Amino acid sequence: MNTAFYVFMKLLPKCTVSRIFGEFTRLKLPVISKAAKKWFASHYKLNMSESEYPLEHYANIGELFIRHLMPGARPIADATVVSPVDGVLSQTGVNSQMIQAKGKTYTLDSLLRNDYLARNFEGGVWGTIYLAPFNYHRIHTPISGKVLGAYYCPGNLWPVNVGSVNRVEGLFCINERLITHLDCGDGAEMLVVKVGATNVGRIAVEYTDELLTNAKKLSKDEPRLDWKPKTEINLKKGEELGRFEMGSTVILVANKVLAQRCPGLFKSRVGQAVKVGEAL
Repeated sequence: MNTAFYVFMKLLPKCTVSRIFGEFTRLKLPVISKAAKKWFASHYKLNMSESEYPLEHYANIGELFIRHLMPGARPIADATVVSPVDGVLSQTGVNSQMIQAKGKTYTLDSLLRNDYLARNFEGGVWGTIYLAPFNYHRIHTPISGKVLGAYYCPGNLWPVNVGSVNRVEGLFCINERLITHLDCGDGAEMLVVKVGATNVGRIAVEYTDELLTNAKKLSKDEPRLDWKPKTEINLKKGEELGRFEMGSTVILVANKVLAQRCPGLFKSRVGQAVKVGEAL
């Protein structure tokens, strides 16, 4: 049966509410912002000892949430693929069967809204990493390579907590997402799928300011916005790729060539907490 919370969330204009919440987190109101960031840090038990600056440095929750870490806080492993975020690697599998939760699956072409791209990633593997509010929310490059393109899929903004993942069919295909397509060389490719959620004000990437999610620049009924770089963009493993301005989830999708190059990719870390730069 539907819970009262589920019905409430179904009726709630989640994108609008999330935009308003995002704007609130970026306000610089001396008394309110100071109290709000202190509450946030205390409630979610943020580890400020690894932060670039102390709590007092940040003007509001928004700045606190996308804080940088101290240099060297996330060493990059000598591995082909490393974690792009801090979180929990909750699921993995082959690209022909994407698992959201027990008894709930979705397809790669639904996630990407791009049949051609999905076919190119047949025979590969994927891994889902969930970020909690206390995690560091900058996203780093999981593998060295060049940016082939990016794809913005507008959509809704359901929560991505356990209750929603277990209840909402095709959650990751419904929620808005921003996808970075990386060419790792010699035929190996990877997709970094950044999934939005309720109160995720925005998702942004470092390699262009032309892409920003949940900014009312594209109707959620539009299938997809494709972006291609005008000049070559090369990223090193561990380099900053983007950020969540609140929340959510990253799905890494490796093609067949990369999966063969890295046998057992993701499998040894399923159910474990991972940090930026750790081997996957």
